[in-house]
Amino acid sequence: MAKYFSPKRGGQGLSQLQKQILAFAQKNGGEVLARDVLVHYYGFRPCRDIEELGQGALAFKKADIGPARYNCASVAICKAFNRLCDRRLATRIHGGVLLRRLNSRRSGRLK
Repeated sequence: MAKYFSPKRGGQGLSQLQKQILAFAQKNGGEVLARDVLVHYYGFRPCRDIEELGQGALAFKKADIGPARYNCASVAICKAFNRLCDRRLATRIHGGVLLRRLNSRRSGRLK
């Protein structure tokens, strides 16, 4: 039987993707965008400099990556963002998440 997150029993630990998202957020002042995860976690190469783009701007050519691969990665990132928000570790923003402040006692459980 699959385990699902339940506030009563704590659910499973964080996935590797969720841990990486939290690490990216800590390095970027608490914010991480989906396109940052696509570049740094999945290794997708942007067609433009992502530092110069505004939030929500498309930085990839799906045809170069492959539509199925791009969509799978995007869905995985969206689910990871939502699960971090469900655990109250982050808040959704346009195109990404914003890390919530944690007290030191609670942050020790993220390992």
